[in-house]
Amino acid sequence: MAKAWLTPELAGRLLEAMDRDRPELSVSLDLGLTRAVVRVSSESATLGDAGCATKGTLEEIAGSKRGVFIVEDGLAGPVQIADHLFYKLVPTAGSPTIEISGIQMHRTTGADPFENAMASAKTVVRPGTRVLDTCGGLGYTAIAAVRLGAESVTSLEVDPLVREIARQNPWSAEYFSNPKIERVLADAAEFVGEQRDGSYDRIIHDPPRFSRAGELYGGSFYAELARVLTGGGRVFHYTGEPYGQHRSFVDGVVRRLREAGFHVRRMPRLQGLVARQ
Repeated sequence: MAKAWLTPELAGRLLEAMDRDRPELSVSLDLGLTRAVVRVSSESATLGDAGCATKGTLEEIAGSKRGVFIVEDGLAGPVQIADHLFYKLVPTAGSPTIEISGIQMHRTTGADPFENAMASAKTVVRPGTRVLDTCGGLGYTAIAAVRLGAESVTSLEVDPLVREIARQNPWSAEYFSNPKIERVLADAAEFVGEQRDGSYDRIIHDPPRFSRAGELYGGSFYAELARVLTGGGRVFHYTGEPYGQHRSFVDGVVRRLREAGFHVRRMPRLQGLVARQ
């Protein structure tokens, strides 16, 4: 059975079409990837093969807070998981992001998460390179790398619930279907420590904020990144919080990368650094 993805904004548009007796509406049912025509009656909207969403279902979705709902066989459910943390897929003006206990895992102010992943990957990925993606998330970085011509991408994710949210995100479909992407559920520091010298040509390092994963900003981890790179290898390191009041934090990252043997160039537009051996 096909699926349709609805946001509060889209559900509101469908309800407005019902109120105005508009028989159809051209919208996206996969969070902006494609367009489809939705048939609208006074009581429901027909979402292609995903079935009908009743007016009551649409009202429930429209009244929710910044979420994404999947409709399948006429039944709707939010893309979220409540566990030790609260995970949810959140719509943006472009590609969706994942939010964990209220903290978004991508830049969304003035940036599209998928486009930003592509721009970050472009700084280091070249055709034929072997790429390590240390913090896979929704898979955007890994998808960007293979689209840029990477020979292979090893994408790490420590949290299986993040991986489950990714499986429910249409923008992440290639992450699970492209044979060049190897997905590994593993802690980045432990995994890198187990790899042979020179295993990768390029690394994209987009860790959670320091308060959640401080070890991924440490000198010993950077030394391990240098070890598993081939000679002349490069790292894109997202730091966030570009260069205002947190400049001292970024300066510390630069210092530790240099101590690990890297030459470092700041990339303020991407809120990150490029480190090369």
